[in-house]
Amino acid sequence: MNDFSIPKHASSRRPDQSNPVLLALLALLLLACFAAGAVHILDVARRPGDALHQSAAILGAILLLGPLAFFLAKRMGYAQSPPWWFVVHVLGANLGALAILFHAVAGSLVTPASIPLLLMLLLCIQGIVARVFLSRRLSFLFARSTQSFNFQEPLGVDREALRTVIERKKALLETLDPTSTEATFSPRLRHFLASPIQALRYQGLAEKELRLVGARRRAGRVLATWRRLHLLGAALFYIGMLGHVVIMLFFAGYAAGEGEIYWWHLAAWGR
Repeated sequence: MNDFSIPKHASSRRPDQSNPVLLALLALLLLACFAAGAVHILDVARRPGDALHQSAAILGAILLLGPLAFFLAKRMGYAQSPPWWFVVHVLGANLGALAILFHAVAGSLVTPASIPLLLMLLLCIQGIVARVFLSRRLSFLFARSTQSFNFQEPLGVDREALRTVIERKKALLETLDPTSTEATFSPRLRHFLASPIQALRYQGLAEKELRLVGARRRAGRVLATWRRLHLLGAALFYIGMLGHVVIMLFFAGYAAGEGEIYWWHLAAWGR
């Protein structure tokens, strides 16, 4: 019987988030969503751009840079302590979401600005659920060793095709990063910036390798698409948040329409 759990002496040194902590964050987030819905239904008169709520928005935006920093650090090779970065990722995302929700509920939730808010909440919920309930199977999805598979089920791998893919990866690696080894290498952001064609070719070969060994098929369709959906949702959220910040700070005249520009801004373009 295979046991892939982390030894106690190793896990005690990892600054990781336990499942109870993650579930508590999820409960707090869901409670905040219900409270926001109640406030919206009661139509309590507040202004999202007043000093208190705009300060919450600024704080939330800063906290939400944590997951983005985690993404960039991981892909640029600077995430030397992934567990620490994961803590930054989780706390930044969920606490930032709470701050942004507090800001947004002061205004109307039925506006285009609510789309990034909805994406942000869905990303937080999706990430916690996947981490708590699917983490073991998810780790198998990205593993390279034979431990990722059920030994009671024949692999049926085309070894010749797999050997060809690995040899082509090794040849590409000589131009991408000669100091790395094929078994552990994956293209990072700097590789895509410096040699985009070679990095894309290598990534394509890595995807083909996963298909040949049946990693995603064995992990399941849900797990196979989880990471890509999470990354796509995150990209759309950050684009939406950036657009909202730019409009409110520089195009305050457009955002206010015929109304008062009562929030702190840098320019009132659009009026």
